[in-house]
Amino acid sequence: MTAMRLSAFCLVIVALVAAVAAVRMGVWRSGAPGPGLFPLSAALLLLVASLGVAVQTGPEDGAQEPVDRPRLLRYGAAIAVFGLVLKPLGAVVATVGLLVAILRGVERQPWAFSFGIALTLAFLSWAVFRHLLGVPLPRGILGL
Repeated sequence: MTAMRLSAFCLVIVALVAAVAAVRMGVWRSGAPGPGLFPLSAALLLLVASLGVAVQTGPEDGAQEPVDRPRLLRYGAAIAVFGLVLKPLGAVVATVGLLVAILRGVERQPWAFSFGIALTLAFLSWAVFRHLLGVPLPRGILGL
């Protein structure tokens, strides 16, 4: 079994656990989306993608493209820091920080582009989750 296939099977397990947790949170309540709708959607997407990778036939590990480990570690670090600062800084500030860190720090995009995209996506995601789906996001230092 290749490392890629083993990783895919592990992600299948993670997706199944996440789907069960999302269903327990409530997918639909009183004619409106519940807090578990988006996590269930994400878990199902992860499940389908992971199953697709797990069952695909292709070149063995030695014939694949090498992994850019420093870049992968920078993505992982950005996501880990996001998880740590989400509650104290709030969803909007933490999301802007995550997106700027990825766009500028990992993808080497210009500062103006990085901030513009980060601000736009942070406020759009805040509006969707907070107002349309009713998800109680951390308010943090700005009180948003």
